[in-house]
Amino acid sequence: MIRGWSHTDQPLEAIRMYNLMYSQGLLGNNLTYPFLFKACARVSNISCGTTLHARVLKLGFEPLVFVSNSLIHMYATCGHVGLARKVFDEMPQRDLVSWNSLICGYSQCRSYIEENEVEMDVYLGNTLIDMYRRPGNLAAARELFDAMPQRDVISWTSMITGYSQASQFAKAVRLFKEMMEAKVKPDEITVASVLSACAHIGSLDVGEAVHDYIRKYDVEADVYVGNALIDMYCKCGVVEKALEVFKEMGKKDSVSWTSIIAGLAVNGFADSALHYFSQMLKEGVWPSQGAFVGILLACAHAGLVDKGLEYFESMEKVYGLKPEMKHYGCVVDLLSRSGNLQRAYEFIKEMPVAPDVVVWRILLSSSQVLGNVPLAEIATKKLLELDPSNSGNYVLSSNTYAGSNRWEDVVKMRGLMEKSNVQKPSGSSSIEINGSNGSQDSCFIEREEKSELTVV
Repeated sequence: MIRGWSHTDQPLEAIRMYNLMYSQGLLGNNLTYPFLFKACARVSNISCGTTLHARVLKLGFEPLVFVSNSLIHMYATCGHVGLARKVFDEMPQRDLVSWNSLICGYSQCRSYIEENEVEMDVYLGNTLIDMYRRPGNLAAARELFDAMPQRDVISWTSMITGYSQASQFAKAVRLFKEMMEAKVKPDEITVASVLSACAHIGSLDVGEAVHDYIRKYDVEADVYVGNALIDMYCKCGVVEKALEVFKEMGKKDSVSWTSIIAGLAVNGFADSALHYFSQMLKEGVWPSQGAFVGILLACAHAGLVDKGLEYFESMEKVYGLKPEMKHYGCVVDLLSRSGNLQRAYEFIKEMPVAPDVVVWRILLSSSQVLGNVPLAEIATKKLLELDPSNSGNYVLSSNTYAGSNRWEDVVKMRGLMEKSNVQKPSGSSSIEINGSNGSQDSCFIEREEKSELTVV
């Protein structure tokens, strides 16, 4: 009955029905209250809504996602977006409805602001920007940001962080440059966010400028900022500066050690990576999953097969860390690089989890380099099952056949590629000229994101 009345043009009847039920000692269950909140929202009865909210808290129903979602909707519809946000922030779990309900509330709030010409102060603007950018609605966040008559460091940081978290790294860097031109002093959160963006697009000039700014204006360089600097320098290939930052850090955490170990390994400094891994253990720092990725990469580059396998086995036996897919991929790479392709294949077959495309692609790539056609065919078959639209799989397989002068198979593979309507995408690259990165220029093929380095 309560549900039925909540959907009619007389939603107050749902509340009256509940009061009758309550007077008879019946409290209702978790399905009762969402319909009551809906009824309260339809008649904008915030007083009744807060009373029901108190009962929901007492009964312990609020942690349920659908109950909290109905609360958010009720508060937002009644114009109490702050209370809606409080419910949202306290939710142990959220779903798409949670985000949409809150965004809808903020949108209504913004419409009210515009229609009634309410002055948009910095605090209100920042709150709305933060709400739009969290679920990824960056276009709306940027529109609001641009319309703000005044902005503070929080306004700029929120937008830069939003772009960085959404992998729109070039936009994050561009906006940071605008922030500096506007003479707004960044804080440690701004700095860490823009350094992360610089790392992903290889914008070394901006990264170095940020580092200089930190030193010149004594920006608080906490562990978070130090780790971001290490990551940026390593991804830009300037390992010497990454080491300088690492050594100058008064306090280091597990991320600091992981960043320097992985950075050294990826840039080919295998011996140094091994050294810092040993130092980390001596300092009593418990290795992370990422640290093991770094050390396995180092062993692969240095050809230390047995040592690498020892590290891999120690993950679970010594440190209680369950290997993830990336660790299995590193071991396959370790074995493949040393020419142990059959051993790598046996390792794949014994994996306790189903190998993903990266694992099979490592085997295919190594099989192509070493001319092992049978294993290349096995890997190709698996890849075409898992990722049939990836042109790289066809090209690698075709090149393997070509290397063994099996031209008929080359033609077959090319034909299969055409039959499957798989297109080889145009390649693109970027260079930095006078501080401008090609990935930010519209005359280049748009690609604001560089893929993470993978083991191939």
